[in-house]
Amino acid sequence: MFRKWFTSLAVAALSVLCLGYSPTQGETIVSANFSSYTNGALVGQNGWQQYQTQTSLPLTVSGGAVSWVGGSTVNNQDAFLAFPQQYNQPAVGDPTQILNFDILLSITAAPSLNPSYFAALNTLTTSSTTNNFQNARLVAQASGSGYVFGARVNGQGGYPFAYGTDVLDFGVDYALRAEIHMVAGNANDFINLYVGPDFNNLTLYATAAYGSGTVSDPSFGAMLISQFGSASVGEPGVSIKSMSVSAVPEPTSAGLLALTGIVGMALRRRRS
Repeated sequence: MFRKWFTSLAVAALSVLCLGYSPTQGETIVSANFSSYTNGALVGQNGWQQYQTQTSLPLTVSGGAVSWVGGSTVNNQDAFLAFPQQYNQPAVGDPTQILNFDILLSITAAPSLNPSYFAALNTLTTSSTTNNFQNARLVAQASGSGYVFGARVNGQGGYPFAYGTDVLDFGVDYALRAEIHMVAGNANDFINLYVGPDFNNLTLYATAAYGSGTVSDPSFGAMLISQFGSASVGEPGVSIKSMSVSAVPEPTSAGLLALTGIVGMALRRRRS
């Protein structure tokens, strides 16, 4: 009887190993649901801080969203929400660290060329601008009658933007997930970009990875909303309803944890 019961548990554990780990089981690092915020300035609410010195067109919560019209040719206010701790590259031999950067948003306008990122993850947990780079950059670029999302690992040329090919509709809410894979060793990181009507129905949209040249792999310390624009870089129109970052175990690690737990259950049952 014990052997039959243990075999069933072993099959279940192997299924976990084969099927992988559900991203929904990630541990939340930071999150912001703007429907619970007070209408008014974003900076100063629930830990949001101003990044850099620009104060023009302050980011504002209105009707459960943080929105801006886009099209600016100057840099307006940016804001960040710091992580409790910085997430660094795993050492050689350590498992991959996965971060899910989730945003529920709609795009109301997008440039046809050279889009600026509307959201990213800062390197540091502080407001310092020294060695505080913007990684996991997310953009929207006009395509046909709509637009496409794009992503890149960091701002270095060796990690170029990758864009989806399915054209999305302006003014429609989409769930956007940048699944960031921090892989041990230089130039191994990549982002799987997913899009769907909600976070329970996501489809792989694009994969951003290393191209060529010398790169430094990123660390992550804060979630950033950016209104950067210039004469050569186009700013999109964006309305963000919620955003979050969560840490997700590597699929193999999660499966092994499940298997360890099942074996422990079996041993306790055997001894009882």
